[in-house]
Amino acid sequence: MKIFISDLHLGDGSATDDFHRDREFLEFLEFVESQAQELIIVGDFLELWQADLDRVLFRHSKVIKKLLLLRRKLKITYVVGNHDYIPFAKFTDLDIGISLEYRDAESGIVAEHGHKYDMFNRYKNPLKSIKWPSGKYFTLAVAGLERLIHPDIDKWTKKAMENLDDFLKEAIFVRNKITPATKEYLKCGGHFGEFEKAVKNHINKGARVVVFGHTHKPQLQSIEKGIYANCGAWVDGVTPTYIAYSKYRIELKEALTHEVIEQLNF
Repeated sequence: MKIFISDLHLGDGSATDDFHRDREFLEFLEFVESQAQELIIVGDFLELWQADLDRVLFRHSKVIKKLLLLRRKLKITYVVGNHDYIPFAKFTDLDIGISLEYRDAESGIVAEHGHKYDMFNRYKNPLKSIKWPSGKYFTLAVAGLERLIHPDIDKWTKKAMENLDDFLKEAIFVRNKITPATKEYLKCGGHFGEFEKAVKNHINKGARVVVFGHTHKPQLQSIEKGIYANCGAWVDGVTPTYIAYSKYRIELKEALTHEVIEQLNF
């Protein structure tokens, strides 16, 4: 079995740290060790936009140590995201399990974080320049407010942005005179947002399953010639989820109970 996770955002223990599930994640890694042959981390495992790497490693030392031990027993691939791109992008050409994209030709799986399709969070060319994407400036501003005002500022900001996004979608529906049936289809996950073009491009090139992270929204959906999956996230305020792939099925599962949320058979 292959297990895909993403978006833990392990921080430094300060007010900006949105990961407080060390114990639960350690239990999850025990499950991975007993059940899986491969673990793929699909980006943003570490929160390096708001914290120094050494502080993150110290704060979550048990998790890091367990991962290093686990690497001796099964294959682990670390696909970097936008929040942990620097410094790990420097090592993607080395054979140490760090990658910009995961591919398994035998099973037809492609996995990437997805930030490069997000104009606010993509790096233009981090190997030649460390110029920050605009999303990092916004993240740092929110982090400053978390330290000065309240640690839940990021959650309030996210909710406000979601409300704005919903308003803009409604405006688009009205402007383009979209029918109620089509409107409900789109709202219920009939598209992949900024990922739609990328997912279809991967599938048109032969991928059978495309796995992304980044949005923190778990999803498993069959499309014309393949399957789109999103790992979801482990940050505070959400239900942790993961994607489990085996020879005959792919599942979106709740990470603490391992209950199946969605399942598709091959």
